[in-house]
Amino acid sequence: MKKILVCEDEVLIRRGVCKIIADACRDVQIRECSDGQEGYRILTMWEPHAVIADIRMPVMDGLTMIEKARAGGSEAGFAVLSAYRDFEYARTAIRCGVKEYLVKPVNRFELLDCLARLLGEEILKNAEPEAKKEQEEGGSIGRALRYIENHFYQNISLEEVSRQVGMNTAYFSTLFKKQTGKKYIEYLTDLRMEKARRLLRNTDLKVSVVAEMVGYSSTKHFARIYKEKYGVTPNSGRENA
Repeated sequence: MKKILVCEDEVLIRRGVCKIIADACRDVQIRECSDGQEGYRILTMWEPHAVIADIRMPVMDGLTMIEKARAGGSEAGFAVLSAYRDFEYARTAIRCGVKEYLVKPVNRFELLDCLARLLGEEILKNAEPEAKKEQEEGGSIGRALRYIENHFYQNISLEEVSRQVGMNTAYFSTLFKKQTGKKYIEYLTDLRMEKARRLLRNTDLKVSVVAEMVGYSSTKHFARIYKEKYGVTPNSGRENA
């Protein structure tokens, strides 16, 4: 039986999160509280396996609660809730050992996916096939990579991709770099350049057409980036293939 603690001072959000978990997950116990001090007390006495905590709460904020719990030896998996898209919150959360960062309003499937990663096992009831499918397909970054692969030729921003996977933009950016080894724009550019190189080598399409096909409206801009990446112009790259 897995124990899950939900710390959130907004009653409707707290009850909503608890209901999603109770309806979708099997073999779990759920406790809830409305401030970080009470949350820390429950953490110490109850020793939950996973904790979902709001960042801003009365008496003691979520990050302070998590820091104290970690210092006290808690081995729980932590996720934080926030209504704010703030890079400093993301950095502090990672420094505190937080594994997941959820943005309000909470996305149902993102919440369940998050819990599965925190607990490291399948916890969804068979009655939740769509949510189970989301979990099995992998985490947020995996979904983001698939989205980028399918839309790289469009003008997709970091903000758009993070919205697609239901994550805070700042935290998504940090997590993306940590898991892929590249910043978002570096990853997107490298993908576009690789697609372009294949098109140049395997087709007779004009450079301007190739540029447009991989997401560049300016042929001049495309050619400059291509040369920076491969050391040759697009036409030279085709001739040397």
